[in-house]
Parts: sequence; structure tokens; C-alpha cells
Amino acid sequence: MRGMPDACVDMIFTDPPYFQYRAQNVSGLKNHKDLVTEFEFDAFHSEADYLSFLEEVLVQCYRISKEGAVGYMWCGDDFVSYLNRLVERVGFQFRKVIHWHKTNPFPAIYTRKMFANSMEMMVHFSKGTPKTWNHKPVNEMHNFIEAPICMGKERTAHKTQKPLRVCTPFIEISSNAGDLVLDPFMGSGSTAVAAKRLKRNYIGFEINPDYVAIAEARLAEIK
Repeated sequence: MRGMPDACVDMIFTDPPYFQYRAQNVSGLKNHKDLVTEFEFDAFHSEADYLSFLEEVLVQCYRISKEGAVGYMWCGDDFVSYLNRLVERVGFQFRKVIHWHKTNPFPAIYTRKMFANSMEMMVHFSKGTPKTWNHKPVNEMHNFIEAPICMGKERTAHKTQKPLRVCTPFIEISSNAGDLVLDPFMGSGSTAVAAKRLKRNYIGFEINPDYVAIAEARLAEIK
């Protein structure tokens, strides 16, 4: 992103790696279809290390966003309140937290004495007043969306793949055809697939070549 020019992006939609280490030693979970990042340690050695990295990314996001650009960033419940403040610290305006209720979450583990993790959050922010706001019917404009995790033909080998059902509406509301949508953590390419279907342009970054191949294959299927 450091090589991108200032004020070139119309929208950001991204799902960064989470730093949630509580269950990194839980056994027997590695191949579960809903192995979300609650069980993913990633490459961060501390909470401070993770937050510093995320702030660096958001600083660049702010620089390359146009005035009026809107962003959506997925996060776990551990950090949602911190991220609300972080987006403002780098210059964005925090707007709302959006809640995704997963109708088929990973079941609660009895020995952990916790409820099932059936919710993920998404921080909504903007660079000034949003320039684009394509209204949908009133009952589709809530800060709550209910959908299952990826299943069937949509499912790929990516552990934390977001279903198109929870990406498409927000890209449709906050961008127009021909706009440029950025995803700094492309993963399996859900942002790009949704953008392409909606006739938006897209740019994304992904360091894992296996995930790049998955994203390219998904994009190639769209006529």
C-alpha cells in the first residue's frame, strides 16, 4: 500500500487476521469447517505487536482513501471497542459496529464453560462524510446481518472465509459501479468476487500463494 498514490480508493472492505490466543492449544479442532480465528494464533507475538501492525495498515488506508471513502473492517469481540478508537486516531470517523450472527457457529466447548461464538463484528468508518450511500429497503439497513458461515460450493480451503452474503450488501451500499474497492487482506478473494459481480473495480493484497490461487480461480468463474 505504501506504493499506492494518495486518495485513489473509494471504499475499503477487509477482514484482517485477528489476534485471539485463548484457545491456541485446544486439540482436535484443526480441520473443523468453522475454525474461525478464535483458534488462530497467526504470526503476532503479543497484543501490542498486533495492534501496532493494524494501526500501520490503517494509516496507509487513510492516506490512499479519497475524501468521503467508506471502510468496513471485520474484528473479534475482544478488540472491537479498541478498533472504534483506533480508526479515529488515524483520522477516520467511526460510524457504527455491524453484527453478523452466524446461524451455524462452531459449537461451544463444554470444558471452556463459554457460550458458542456465534457473532462477529465489523467496524464501519469513513473519511469525512460518506460520498456514497445507496439506500436499500428499510429492513435491509440494520447494523445486524444473519447468515450461515460459508457452506457448499462457496466454501474454499480458507479457514476464515467470509460468505458473499455478508460482503455484497455493504459494498453495494457504499460504492458505485466503476469505483475502486480495496482489501488489504484478500484471503480467499470474497471482497474481489463481490466487487466484480457488482461491476466495481478492486485491488487487494495477499501473502499466501495458496489463497491467491483460490481467489484467482473464484474470479475466473465470473463472466
